Amino acid sequence: MHFKKIAALGLAVVAPLSLSGCLLLPGEFNSEMTVMADGQFAFSYKGQIQLVGLANLLNETLDNEGGNAEFVAACYGPVPEAEKSEEEQKKEKRKEKAAAKAAADAAAADAALAEIAADTAGTAASKTSQEDFTQEAEAEADAAAAAEDAAGAAEDAAAEAAAAVESMEDDYSERECTTAEVEQQKKEWDEQQAASKKEKEQAKKMFAAMLGGIDPSNPKTIERFTKEVERLAAWNKVEHLGNGLFMIDYSTKGRLADDFAFPVIPRYALGNPMIHVTRWDNGRVRIEAPTFHNDADVSLMSLMGAGSMIPGMGSAKKNVEPVEVKGTFTIRTNAKIMANNTDEGPVDEGAMQVLRWDIGPKTFGPPMALLKLVN
Repeated sequence: MHFKKIAALGLAVVAPLSLSGCLLLPGEFNSEMTVMADGQFAFSYKGQIQLVGLANLLNETLDNEGGNAEFVAACYGPVPEAEKSEEEQKKEKRKEKAAAKAAADAAAADAALAEIAADTAGTAASKTSQEDFTQEAEAEADAAAAAEDAAGAAEDAAAEAAAAVESMEDDYSERECTTAEVEQQKKEWDEQQAASKKEKEQAKKMFAAMLGGIDPSNPKTIERFTKEVERLAAWNKVEHLGNGLFMIDYSTKGRLADDFAFPVIPRYALGNPMIHVTRWDNGRVRIEAPTFHNDADVSLMSLMGAGSMIPGMGSAKKNVEPVEVKGTFTIRTNAKIMANNTDEGPVDEGAMQVLRWDIGPKTFGPPMALLKLVN
């Protein structure tokens, strides 16, 4: 993996995340927003925020990329001639001598049998009497010879096939490695591990840079990030629970003169906000919470699954457990409600109307409401 490959990997990961607009996701939470008809508003979020997965996913995948954690030598086929031990070479020579002796003994036995047959062939008279049957036997002999030739050819073909199979088994069967083979494979494995480690470190630095330097596996970057967020107004509590999961207490209020978004953290590229309020013309205000549901396009499981789109990233041995998006989102307003996607619609509470979404596995679509202010 050279720099170009690392860059391509980064783009492959960021592309699906940018489409869903999520690097931050809620966990378990309770969020409320009050919007008055004159534009005054208050917003609070108490609960978990997940600094998802891009850093976690890539660190987990990169840490597990590269095959076996321990070196294991594997050898197949015949042992190279130059690497056979002296004992193995002696053993093969003994086998060759035994085969040659067996062949010589068989040839001597055939010669002895032929000589005995010549000595006991019979008298001239008996030979003459036998000539009467010659013509009748020739046809039978020819047929027998043809059958014998066919049988011999079949046996030869079977022997050749068996030899070929045996040869293939010798070529591809696993065997014990020689000392020289183990040393060579270990050397190559060590070189690959060193190169892989260097490439992983380069990739991690690149991906951490995409998140403004945040690496959930690095306590120093998490501590720096937490301190910078805590000193921002409205962030009353920021506590890191591990693996990029934070417990926060956020509240703010003001006037919707322009748009509002949460969370927005300067100097950190964290994707689209979890909540955004957009001012339209004619006093209209659109409130959306694109991450407040469990649909596949924005769920944490979807983000974790993004690794399967990348070669070599679909089989990390250990995974960061996702936190289910679960909680409530409530909007209170005395403005005119022009549209919303709650299951029950607005409920009156005195002078205010209340829209409520219970976020869980059965949530249909992210919360949305369109209000009409008086100005």
